[in-house]
Amino acid sequence: MMDKLLVCGVVSAALRGEYLLARTIVRQKQPEWSDNKTRLFAVRVVSFTHALVSALGCIFSLLTDINYIREPYDYHKANAEYVFLFSMGYFIYDLLDMYIHGELESSKEYLIHHSLVITAFSIILLSGRLFGLAMIALLVEVQTVFLHLRTMVRLIYGSKHMPGFVDVLINANMICLFLFRHLPVCFLLFYLLVKDVKVPILLKMFLVFGLSFLEYHNTHLTMAVAKSDGFFGHERQALDEDSCDPLGSVKKEEEKTEKSGKSSVRTAKKID
Repeated sequence: MMDKLLVCGVVSAALRGEYLLARTIVRQKQPEWSDNKTRLFAVRVVSFTHALVSALGCIFSLLTDINYIREPYDYHKANAEYVFLFSMGYFIYDLLDMYIHGELESSKEYLIHHSLVITAFSIILLSGRLFGLAMIALLVEVQTVFLHLRTMVRLIYGSKHMPGFVDVLINANMICLFLFRHLPVCFLLFYLLVKDVKVPILLKMFLVFGLSFLEYHNTHLTMAVAKSDGFFGHERQALDEDSCDPLGSVKKEEEKTEKSGKSSVRTAKKID
């Protein structure tokens, strides 16, 4: 048990170091950016790292060992634990990061999401069960790779008029939303509610609740991305540091009010 906690701690510390390094580099390369915009970009760099490593580990495991899909409850493989521990380390880091920067109050959806994931992975690692279910659930990180790239690029450009490769990235992000978020979660809900006969009832209820919340989260994310990126009849929006996150800004309310007040003053000066 102590070795697993140590791995989570090392991952969290390493990601914290990456965040501080990314923030320093962005400040040097983009000195005109505000502190908030610099922080947002650095946060996305760390989130992209987690998504990429988790997605590669998940895809490699599923492609090289069919037992994860054949026996999603019983099958156990020691190497897979490191994939789950890496994700747990990231979510612990991210919760602490939001706490340090006073963003937990305005990040309730992320708080619930991260807490459910940490709890589910803890149960899986302690019981040695449900490795296949967890690997299939981690397919969401494939889409998250595109989501964070999309957000970083839109932070850089901001406007509606962007290079052609950005359109490819934005379209790939939307396609992957359905392929790697909605489909795996719906499959797992079907498996637990219809096919499974092994998962204990209390654990099944917790997993169904967690997956249902994840599907709500996915639906919320899909609707927000569609609106901001110009899908399903919406016009693509110009995004800034306050609107680049599809689930809404996590800035503290007083910071939003202060910025709004400054904008009003600037507007009044222009009118005068």
